[in-house]
Amino acid sequence: MKLLLVEDNPDLNNAITQGLKARGYNVESMFDGEEALDKTRYTDYDLGILDLNLPSIDGITLAKEIRKNGLTMPLIALTARDTIKDKLKGFETGFDDYLTKPFEFAELVARIESLIRRSKPNSEMILRVDNVILSPGERSVKVDKKEIVLTKIEFNMLEYLLRKKGLVVSSSELIEHVWSEEPDLVDPPIRTHIKNLRRKIGDTKFEKIKTIAGIGYKIDN
Repeated sequence: MKLLLVEDNPDLNNAITQGLKARGYNVESMFDGEEALDKTRYTDYDLGILDLNLPSIDGITLAKEIRKNGLTMPLIALTARDTIKDKLKGFETGFDDYLTKPFEFAELVARIESLIRRSKPNSEMILRVDNVILSPGERSVKVDKKEIVLTKIEFNMLEYLLRKKGLVVSSSELIEHVWSEEPDLVDPPIRTHIKNLRRKIGDTKFEKIKTIAGIGYKIDN
């Protein structure tokens, strides 16, 4: 899952980013509302977390513009404004949830997971290819009913490919949704992660994760 975080407090931004990454989310964090609005025009996010007091474009305006552009991703407002009037304005603007500062990180995670479940009804469904079964909710993978250990990146790659089953996924698309870094900065190369993933799931003949030469990878229906 790729999340957008827009928070101009460096310490809070870093704490949220690192905490969510540790839970397997791909987080793209920013400090400026105008920069975030520009990114939403060409990047797909599964959910956005927006501070209301932002430089350039405040959170309310940012949410309005996101909705005006036809984007339906869930939005969570982060703010110290806790009056009913402020909350109603946030919901009317297009926010799906409203979390006042200070807050417990566990509550933010719970709200993120709740909104993603509601926006993606199949997000908790069991995903499989042949004898490989992936459970997103439990973050577990079993091969022939025996659980195997994958790194966070390997798990996220397999989950994304399974959710895109039947479609060719380019290397850049995989990186966009699994890593936060730019393609040229991914180390080791994505093919190394694919190689390790194939080995762990027993895909010795490349029948599960197929390489589409010059494009990317694909798991067939």
